[in-house]
Amino acid sequence: MTEPLDPLAADEVLRRAAEISAQDRPVPAHGGYDRRALTEAASEVGIARGAVELALAEHDAGILVHSDARGGLLGPSRVLETRVVPRTVPESRGHVIHWLRSQLLHRDERQGTAEVWRPRDDLGAKLRRKVDARTARRVRLGDVDAVEVSVVDCGEGRSLVRLEVVFDDMRRGLRTGVVVVPAAVTPVLGVAAAVLTQQPELVFISLPVAGALGAVGTVAGRKTLADQRERARRALCSFLDGLEEA
Repeated sequence: MTEPLDPLAADEVLRRAAEISAQDRPVPAHGGYDRRALTEAASEVGIARGAVELALAEHDAGILVHSDARGGLLGPSRVLETRVVPRTVPESRGHVIHWLRSQLLHRDERQGTAEVWRPRDDLGAKLRRKVDARTARRVRLGDVDAVEVSVVDCGEGRSLVRLEVVFDDMRRGLRTGVVVVPAAVTPVLGVAAAVLTQQPELVFISLPVAGALGAVGTVAGRKTLADQRERARRALCSFLDGLEEA
């Protein structure tokens, strides 16, 4: 593919290339895309050529999307890993499906070019998770909401594999449970206590307490979500490293 990129697409490719280039792992070169001007411009600001090529592959495959970089109060709720592997699409898909099933996930729906896999909730899966938590931890992804999967052809017997772990529901639950509810309920309890004890100062005391509880909840929520993201990232990278070994 050699068609020019419009300004919006070029910005998105450079953003993704910078993200890839900042990662610690090397990016396998795959070539085949004539975007010389974009690549040269990226190199002038320190973005590796391989990172630009991989970002271009994602763009041309139609799976380049804007990631949740900051994620608001509790941080990002998604973990994205993309890799070009020296395997055909059917072979890559077979390995991906086998691995996702080993993580107790099932195929749920399609969203554009991606398949969405979600945790199984049957009795067998629940028992395996309990046993796994106490033994070998073969379910390495942990408690995820979903995994979005795309596998596309890159030519020359290679595939681009995109895996994105989703924690959107978990982040909403943490924000509500450890941040919003304690901060909102404490002033109400303060008013109730003030009425019952006829001590109006309890209302004013409850306000800084609510703020403190909200702050503590935010720290706890951020750590919980960060731990889950790191566990998912390690699992994705381990799987993709093995997939690269043709």
